[in-house]
Amino acid sequence: MDQQDDRAFLRQFSGIIVGLFLLTVALIFVARWMQPDPDADANPSQQILAEQRILPVGAVRFGEEGAAALADAQVAALPAAEDVVVDAEAVYAGLCKVCHEAGVAGAPITDSEQMTARLDEKGLDTLVSNAINGLNAMPPRGGNPALTDEQIRAAVEFMLP
Repeated sequence: MDQQDDRAFLRQFSGIIVGLFLLTVALIFVARWMQPDPDADANPSQQILAEQRILPVGAVRFGEEGAAALADAQVAALPAAEDVVVDAEAVYAGLCKVCHEAGVAGAPITDSEQMTARLDEKGLDTLVSNAINGLNAMPPRGGNPALTDEQIRAAVEFMLP
């Protein structure tokens, strides 16, 4: 009787282990299937900044030709000013909306009388400066140091009524 109980226990235990393993594998596949494509919502200006950050730090140069070639390569890798995409709605949705939609920590609510009052009281340049440098609970550049001043200004203007 002891051997039969042990075998029954081992059979049940093995079944539970196999079931948990299959559940884990199924959850992994479901999670991978539900994961969004990272390139689908990629901000072009973020991609340009990432490409800038991974440029080589140094190179071996031989004579004037090597120096000229390196300078040309670095200039070609830098985006022109018009290449940086200023998508105010994307910046707002990615950073600002979290606090400014609900008024978290005293943040003025977007498209409200609070924003109009602050605009009238301080002016657009001061609001942009506060967004760039941070104010009270708001971190500088909304917590994303990769944002350009133009992107910050566009997001502030997008939030105004």
